[in-house]
Amino acid sequence: MSIPAFTPARARLDWLAALSAVVAATVPLGSSAATPLKQPVTAQAVAACQAWAASTVYVAGDTATRNGSSYKANWWTQGDDPATHNGGAGSGQPWTQIASCTGTPPPPPAPAPCAAWSGTVTYAKDALVTENAVGYQALAQTLNQEPATHNGSAGSGQPWTKTTACDAPAPTALVFGSYKDITVNLNWNTNELSTQVTGSLQPVLSVLPARQHSATWAFATGECGAENWAGVTPAALVSANVSKWVAAGRKYIISTGGAAGSFSCGSDAGFEKFLATYASSSFQGVDFDIEAGQSQEVINNLVARVKTAQAKHPTLRFSFTLATLGGSNTAQSLGDAGVRTMNAIKAAGLSKYIVNLMTMDYGSTNANNCVIGSNGLCDMGKSAVAAATSLHSYWGVPYSQIEITPMIGGNDTQDETFTLADVDTVANFARANKLAGVHFWSLDRDVDCAPGWASPVCNSYGQAGTWGFTNRFALKLGQ
Repeated sequence: MSIPAFTPARARLDWLAALSAVVAATVPLGSSAATPLKQPVTAQAVAACQAWAASTVYVAGDTATRNGSSYKANWWTQGDDPATHNGGAGSGQPWTQIASCTGTPPPPPAPAPCAAWSGTVTYAKDALVTENAVGYQALAQTLNQEPATHNGSAGSGQPWTKTTACDAPAPTALVFGSYKDITVNLNWNTNELSTQVTGSLQPVLSVLPARQHSATWAFATGECGAENWAGVTPAALVSANVSKWVAAGRKYIISTGGAAGSFSCGSDAGFEKFLATYASSSFQGVDFDIEAGQSQEVINNLVARVKTAQAKHPTLRFSFTLATLGGSNTAQSLGDAGVRTMNAIKAAGLSKYIVNLMTMDYGSTNANNCVIGSNGLCDMGKSAVAAATSLHSYWGVPYSQIEITPMIGGNDTQDETFTLADVDTVANFARANKLAGVHFWSLDRDVDCAPGWASPVCNSYGQAGTWGFTNRFALKLGQ
């Protein structure tokens, strides 16, 4: 039997016949063929901000959460993981990342500056990435264009250009040292930093254990270049202490702000004056303690000052000390000031910085605030580890740029006590993950007193002995 020659008309008749058969098959028994076909079933309404599910149909405007981030559907989608299928307008992706559905906390800007390049991420102009230890900056919005093979100078038509902005800071040894509140036991006659840890008023340098090589002086407040130290002038503080610390071979970090004061710096010239005031061979760097309600403008200015100063002072370290929770049930543990500081750091493209976590005073005992121990109380060592892990995972901060600062002994929150066993937990984690530093609050508390309310001159723990925390940290950190 011969096969009829194919013609467009014949093909159309065959197609219509097949369509008629399908229509007939879909008409329910007892119905008229003239009954109009029902429209396809539309997607059920999806509750806002629920965890994304591969089996759920989402339509334009629907929202979902995935791995702690929130997304809005650009159009009908099913089975497209928003974590790997998101982008801005014109990206061709079915999802767009949005601020948290609940409003707190906002997700970190995506992507983090100088993170490893990914072919699934849409990068905006000026985004910074690394590939095979080489840094690249986006010249235009780009998706799935590998920097190593798609780079050139401006005007080359390539989406990427090489940059040194992502070069890692030179590796440094872990810095260990307590904070020294200069107002506690200060010799007000000479302005020399002093303490009564050993039982009588003595210069810090005369009694500090040999294995503590550094201390953080706290706190300078006011505007940089015109700062003050609780009534002590910068000139008086420097005159009484700097040359002695240099001669003793001890290092110092200048800490600013604090819980009761704010430090601001509106100009690079002012910051240069500030740095010059404390400059010496023992000057390690500057710590910005952000916990007194600083405005976003103040925070942005501090980040900008650091970015400029790094080029002139490559050996100085710059840290941002931030309050944190230590729970295991939340992906993002920083407080409001911490979130705003991290956003400012990322918006500025700052890569050479340190985040110092205040792992203390978590509040009520629940799994969102701290890791709960077998005794039903906050396990302060494990909570500190959880805070550092959260900062690393959520914000993309390398462990080499993270520091931990607990409050030794009894904390301001009752029933939160940082013990010698917690020292071991924190020190082991710090060494295993090569953290930038470990500090503690504070030098004058490293002497025993009975448990109770937190004191500025003893540890409210009573089981460590004089200099017990300093010596235990130094031993476990290999100082």
